[in-house]
Amino acid sequence: MLVRERMKEAVCVRPDQTLAAAARLLKRENIGCLPVCQDDTVLGMITDRDIAMRGVADGFDSNVMKVSDVMSLDVIHCSEDDSVESAVLTMHAAHVQRLAVTDGDGHLVGVISMSDAEGGASERRPYEVVFYREVLGDAGMPHHSELMRVAVAQGTKEEAVQAAIAQFEKAQHVSSWAAIANGYDVVTMSVDANGKHIEELECSSERDARIRPRARALWEEAGAPQGRDVQFWEQAANEVDTDRRPANDAH
Repeated sequence: MLVRERMKEAVCVRPDQTLAAAARLLKRENIGCLPVCQDDTVLGMITDRDIAMRGVADGFDSNVMKVSDVMSLDVIHCSEDDSVESAVLTMHAAHVQRLAVTDGDGHLVGVISMSDAEGGASERRPYEVVFYREVLGDAGMPHHSELMRVAVAQGTKEEAVQAAIAQFEKAQHVSSWAAIANGYDVVTMSVDANGKHIEELECSSERDARIRPRARALWEEAGAPQGRDVQFWEQAANEVDTDRRPANDAH
């Protein structure tokens, strides 16, 4: 089967649009990356991680910063005449979930995702593990800044989490996921009797629930300064983790 038989119409963003506009488009389409296009020419790609790590996490205003400031210029693509199998191999090799599809002249004609290649939405993977970094907003309210979303097809929830952790650590080149992420959420996907897709979100919230009020208290005690969200979260996390550590481990 050829890529053109499974690909979908491309949803693009312009290089002069803001990160906020790109984020809204990603959320609306429920996808993780967008081709950055000028007319029908692909200039780059922007992912939810680009927005989180190169924009929001660095303190830039997403309503001002442009897509062209953070997009990746190295566009991974395939041809509409390639086999679906070769497209899957390309995605696996590049550790991506989606490819731009071009025609013989190099013009963008569509996008193919891993789920498209594996049979479409009716065969969605049962678990997604979403790794995030917790940051505080201007009002001291915490929110999750998504780092990476990993889909896992088989196994129990515990096995899916372990498989996702292994993929995350490999992709981020770290020995422990906790080195750069504060936690992860698990999305369980299923289909009800009417064929409707159901997603249930299970937050890794016990630790977060203890850290969140302490981080806010530290922020307020410091006079509610701007740009130090991560510092207060990490300080609170260290305090919580110390309190939770068994007494015989504290020495």
